Amino acid sequence: AAPPEFSDSVGTPLAEALSVVHAVLVGVGLRDPNDKSKSKVALICSGKVLTGFSMYKNFALGADVCNAARAFLFSLGCIQALKCNTNTCPTGITTQDPKLTW
Repeated sequence: AAPPEFSDSVGTPLAEALSVVHAVLVGVGLRDPNDKSKSKVALICSGKVLTGFSMYKNFALGADVCNAARAFLFSLGCIQALKCNTNTCPTGITTQDPKLTW
């Protein structure tokens, strides 16, 4: 969970980074472009993966696994209070406190 200004502008955009990293790993022989079971390195992508098409696109660019938590948290009612790690999430999504859950 990050403020929108950070998640929109910090770091390398996922699609470009995934494409470059996959190509470099294939180039140095750590990934097999045709048979992923022969690869020595797995690529796990995360960040702004919102839909099934986002996942499909990332798999096509070389990802082996996609994390898609943000959209699911929003669908449950996340308001980005940035209290996920404090056990005091105001919506009760990321808490174990029975008084805050529904």
